[in-house]
Amino acid sequence: MQIQVLVDEFSGECPSSVDRTRCFFGSGLLPIWSVQHFLAELFMSLGLVKSALSVYEALEMWDQVIECFTVLEHREKAEQLIRERLQLGETVDLLCSLGEVTYDTGCFERAFQLSGERSAKAMRLMGRMLFFRKEYEAAIPALEKSLSINKLQLNTWFLLGTAAFRTEKWELAAGAYRHCASMDSENHEVWNNLSAAYIKLKQKDRALRTLEEALRCSYENWKIWENYMVTAVDCGAFEEAIRAYNRLMDLKDKFVDVEVVEILGRAVNDDLVTRSGEKTVTLKASLLKLLGRNTASVRLGRSFVVKVA
Repeated sequence: MQIQVLVDEFSGECPSSVDRTRCFFGSGLLPIWSVQHFLAELFMSLGLVKSALSVYEALEMWDQVIECFTVLEHREKAEQLIRERLQLGETVDLLCSLGEVTYDTGCFERAFQLSGERSAKAMRLMGRMLFFRKEYEAAIPALEKSLSINKLQLNTWFLLGTAAFRTEKWELAAGAYRHCASMDSENHEVWNNLSAAYIKLKQKDRALRTLEEALRCSYENWKIWENYMVTAVDCGAFEEAIRAYNRLMDLKDKFVDVEVVEILGRAVNDDLVTRSGEKTVTLKASLLKLLGRNTASVRLGRSFVVKVA
């Protein structure tokens, strides 16, 4: 690659130093270590970690060397190097690196104290480690501390929402996912999870609107359409439920949901009021068309009676 050739040219014997110095001021030449650093970063981006490691070691860029050891899963070498550097003086980054290598949450707590309780990184890494250990209750305070220092952490908000959801803290989960949605409004998973939190809070109308946003981001996702259909039925949005059912038959071969069909049939027979304030009698034609399409593609196994007159 061109940057490798450029690095090699620094140590080449040709052209001579006299010829090089003539163009020195006009060339805008970068220091060799800057070019080597750029080369190492390029190696990392290409997944050539060992090549990057050799460059970082030559430049004595120890933080990057530790990162390479960690990626290569040479944790013993990483730990040894970190402890050698710590003997020269403790830093927040070194303590965080030691915690990542040794899986010791005490290192993150020490880093947080050393920073004067201002290191969002220390609490983020601690919360992340506890989360993946499935210690969700312990992870939540660490993630909240990190976010109180730096709120612009999309992945951390998502982890907090998931940890809160798994510990049945629905309000906290909904708040965390709302922050995620405000930072990344095109993420269908965030909208879908936010909808699930609203359902747990018995806020089904908000859940339905949130699922509409999820479908906007991922229109071909049958799982979201299924959630939307069920939620629409619960909210009395029967027209939307029929639309979702039709869409599911487009996306999945031989799709059938007997329970939803029965509910729609009873709703039309009983002439209920829909979420929009209209009578379900207006949906007879749509429902009959849906039933005809469904029975043509798969046997329902039961008989459904829909009064049309």
